[in-house]
Amino acid sequence: MRNRRTTEDALTGLGIIVIILVIILLVYGALTVFLPWQGDPHNGGMVHTFASNSGDLMRHVGPVYVFPAVNGTPSDVAVRYPHPDPGRMGAAEMTVALFIGNMGGVDFDKVRVVWGSGGIAETIPREDSRPLVCPGWTIAGKFNMLPLKSADSDNILEPNEQFEIFACPTTTTAPYQQFSLTILPSGNMAPPIVSATVPPLVQPIVSLS
Repeated sequence: MRNRRTTEDALTGLGIIVIILVIILLVYGALTVFLPWQGDPHNGGMVHTFASNSGDLMRHVGPVYVFPAVNGTPSDVAVRYPHPDPGRMGAAEMTVALFIGNMGGVDFDKVRVVWGSGGIAETIPREDSRPLVCPGWTIAGKFNMLPLKSADSDNILEPNEQFEIFACPTTTTAPYQQFSLTILPSGNMAPPIVSATVPPLVQPIVSLS
């Protein structure tokens, strides 16, 4: 009598690949949680990039811009600070996109944006009014990476799209102090999208790379 093998008796090649990918994601997630991902406080703004270890893989694209806590329109967003201070950083702006190959989407009407600095994590409220009164975050622009294409009018970040995010916390950030910005998709945990150090001199517009 022949001994018939079933799918429960042996792993297929696809199953082995899936297991390996799961192990890699688990190891990556553990490293991003437990390793001290920190910028050089004397560097003036080294940016570290992280990816969500959930199914909503996001990355920041290009430099991160930081602005002093001065009322005005430093970027495309008019902003007002409860306590202006030109010597401290008041806001940051970055462009985010899905990782290449991710065919999902992130609904920015449901995300939480968390600013971390000085050992304090603050969930920043969504503010689409202008001027934006801090604390708040907003989608400052939407782009499509494909030539002659434009982003949809909805707030779902889809493949080939990029969203420009402007955010300012309640408390301004001092030179040499570290800060992080995290975008949490609905119901998911994620490491920061960026972690950087405020430069020693906060000029009107500072590009961190």
